[in-house]
Amino acid sequence: MEWIISHGDTDGICSAGIALSAFKNAKLFFSHPIGLPEDLKNVDGDVIICDIALARDVYQETLKELRRLKDDGREVIYIDHHPLPEGHDPSNFPADMVHSVNSCASEQTYKKLEDKVSPDMSRLAIIGAIGDYLDKTHEIEKLLIRWEKRNLYFEAGILIQAIESTGRNYQDKREIAYFISNDKTPSSDEGLVRKAIAASIVEEDMRKRIKEEVVLRGNVAYVIDLGWSLGKSAVYSKGLAGVLVGIGAEHRKDYVEMSLRTHSDAIDLNFLLKRITTKMGGMGGGHPKAAGARIPREKFFQFIAELNEAIIEKIREHNEEY
Repeated sequence: MEWIISHGDTDGICSAGIALSAFKNAKLFFSHPIGLPEDLKNVDGDVIICDIALARDVYQETLKELRRLKDDGREVIYIDHHPLPEGHDPSNFPADMVHSVNSCASEQTYKKLEDKVSPDMSRLAIIGAIGDYLDKTHEIEKLLIRWEKRNLYFEAGILIQAIESTGRNYQDKREIAYFISNDKTPSSDEGLVRKAIAASIVEEDMRKRIKEEVVLRGNVAYVIDLGWSLGKSAVYSKGLAGVLVGIGAEHRKDYVEMSLRTHSDAIDLNFLLKRITTKMGGMGGGHPKAAGARIPREKFFQFIAELNEAIIEKIREHNEEY
């Protein structure tokens, strides 16, 4: 394998670390769903893609680039756990696809490459699962048998916080991936530990700030323009306000970028966001309980109102079923 393309969060970096352990000379790049087709144009060899959703908006462009590689005789492995776009045809997909919405990309990458890596790489599969809140699967529970669980969660905490502190610094992310691919623990790198501690101090300060600034609108709570992690802002907004959906948002040029979280089984954020954002000239999607969206900035309050209406409808449907 000559190329590895992965997402830049904890699950993506752990997936990349596992892949690098199997293919030590591969080039590593980080990408995202919308940018994937353009990034694939630079690929001229065998490639493994990890933890990058197939985005509806650029689905055909992604297929075109994957098909180009397959037609050139390249090996293409696509490992992901995001919901597939409507109309996706597995039989016509130009890659060896490993996909399950029930387990993280790190777990699936480890299982796919298990015969090419040390059993110790299962540690990265578990850490990636913790980072994506998918550490309760049967496979992860099985892998945990060979590890001291409390120590592993400590290592996961260091890595997750250190990665959070890197922001969009892809060189830092790349260095982390190479480091952990050599079976090194996050706690053995003083730089990672310092970054993790600093990030944790900031997180506690931000948690207190969110408590003061969170805005409650029906079943939705949000904070905007904190200059901090949108995902964690969403988690704390939801938890501190005691509502079903939390949003971390920020203004970027002429649109609002958002991360949303829920704990409710009645709400599928991926489904709701695709429906609501499309008619507003935006885009959205992800997982049922963790997703992202982008909408024109003047539509933000309309978005909050329509999301509330959709939540009420879904809760009513859920209650009627039971």
